[in-house]
Amino acid sequence: MSGGTFSVVILPFLRPWLACFFTGTAVKIMDDYLDTPVDRIIGRQTWAARLEEAALPYALLALSLAVIAEPIWAITLFWASYAMGMRGDMARLLPLGLRGWQEALVLGVISGLAFGWKVTISSWLAIFTVQAIDDLVDQQQDKMTGAGNWASRWGMVETGLATIIAILILSCLDIAKLVLVLMNSFLVLGVQRCWTRKEDGTRG
Repeated sequence: MSGGTFSVVILPFLRPWLACFFTGTAVKIMDDYLDTPVDRIIGRQTWAARLEEAALPYALLALSLAVIAEPIWAITLFWASYAMGMRGDMARLLPLGLRGWQEALVLGVISGLAFGWKVTISSWLAIFTVQAIDDLVDQQQDKMTGAGNWASRWGMVETGLATIIAILILSCLDIAKLVLVLMNSFLVLGVQRCWTRKEDGTRG
């Protein structure tokens, strides 16, 4: 492969790939930070547990790198992650005075008006797909900890069908986003596992 071909094929996807990776890293650190009490009980090793009070600053640093790489992807994916992360709080009154579904709706409308409905819907579908797959895999563990889980609430078959539908729609809207988000979701988890194991070995 010549250098010119490499540039044509790879470079256009480099910035979106970095945006997906760093946004995924930021979301993972923040999610682990919020779940620290539960993770501590079940003995799960996470970035947040290792970073302690530095978890949120590092999450913000990762998000800023994502915005530098590709701002529209970073913001819409992060907002979608925030909205999907409230799936257990949709009816609860949140600190801003809105219920979870109202905050999610406001973010969706702002994103659609600011960045366009296609990129907004594709980002929300991408995060829905990742979260649904995660819920399918972690259903039993989430049931023991009491964490919100679509597979437990809707059923395995229903969640699986919803995931397939989301994947099909997203494939038509933006297949590159589907591939990059899924790829980086697994990559972020892999990096975290390697890092925590290395830390365990160093401290041991």
